[in-house]
Amino acid sequence: MKMCFLFSGIFWGIVLILLGVSIVINIIFGIHIPLFRIICALVLIYLGVRLLIGRSVWKCGNDNVVMTEGTIKADAAGRAYNVVFGKGDVDLRDIQVKDKETRVELSCVFGQSFVRIDPAVPAEIKASSAFGAARFPDGNTVAFGTRVYRTKSYREGAPHLAVNASVVFGEMNIIEEPR
Repeated sequence: MKMCFLFSGIFWGIVLILLGVSIVINIIFGIHIPLFRIICALVLIYLGVRLLIGRSVWKCGNDNVVMTEGTIKADAAGRAYNVVFGKGDVDLRDIQVKDKETRVELSCVFGQSFVRIDPAVPAEIKASSAFGAARFPDGNTVAFGTRVYRTKSYREGAPHLAVNASVVFGEMNIIEEPR
């Protein structure tokens, strides 16, 4: 799976090592290195160069839309799909429900997402929101807290798609749309 440099383990490993070294230098030698400011400046320079050369700032793999607009074609259960600082269309209609509970995680942070589900597929969507909005096909909305929505084809105890959705400072619209 392809990952963005800023979300990679290498980047954050280097940041933590440099943070530790700067703390040791500060304690032993009394030299203060403004590491946080330096890292923020380097990230901004990286983003500026990416914009200047005409590449998307961040669009990481097929599971994430970050600081751009895009479509996520979800085809596998047990995965997490994210929209962060952007606008994304997340299509869950190709996920096959085989087991008792086929799980999918969705996140929308500082962005807008449209989640498409097939009304013929039994689904239970648990949406949690903080300073945002999750809108359901039945017209209900959750702004703070949690709400559970079930498609008409959902039956208790039968195999179904279990979606755990989180919205923070954003908007998620869940749309029932046949394949």
